[in-house]
Amino acid sequence: AIEEGFILDVLKNYTTYKEFYRFSKSIEDDPELNKRKAVKAIGRFASLHPVSLAQKTEIMVEHFRLVTMKRIGGKAKAMVVTSSRKHALRYYLEFKEYIKEKGYTGIKPLVAFSGTLYDDIYPEGVTEPQLNGFGEKELPNKFAKDEYQVLLVADKYQTGFDQPLLHTMYVDKKLSGVKAVQTLSRLNRTYPGKEDTFVLDFANDRDT
Repeated sequence: AIEEGFILDVLKNYTTYKEFYRFSKSIEDDPELNKRKAVKAIGRFASLHPVSLAQKTEIMVEHFRLVTMKRIGGKAKAMVVTSSRKHALRYYLEFKEYIKEKGYTGIKPLVAFSGTLYDDIYPEGVTEPQLNGFGEKELPNKFAKDEYQVLLVADKYQTGFDQPLLHTMYVDKKLSGVKAVQTLSRLNRTYPGKEDTFVLDFANDRDT
């Protein structure tokens, strides 16, 4: 299917964060490369070895701005695969906070998880529709529109979700076997002007 052009090869630009970090560090340390403005921008990632959700959020948002936003004629979207409903909620709040703090436009997140989530921030419980502001079944259609660019998920939309504008995936969850194939395959749909895909993986290694 890849050879015949029906789907894209999502492993062509699969990068673990260790590789991404090493690449950024070598750019930062190389004065020749540093002269090139486009490459220089990536050097800022070299000082951001992620230990917290806030740091990973900064890496994802800045990568989205520098790289993904320019793909598919400016229509490219991203998915963040998180390890739990609580992580999805925290990432969603971090994304909104960071984007607001920086005054960025053109990056608006949605969150997807099942049921009611009880958390320190929401002791009374919170649901996906409450956070997004519309019903659960509306999400695929809403995400397809220009208003939203990033979808943060916890065990939802990792299988069977067909959105051709998905270009980039940020993975912060252990994946293996069929689940890994199904999850990364969310990116493989073709679309006019979609020439490649990108995966930045914080949690797995290339061999797996």
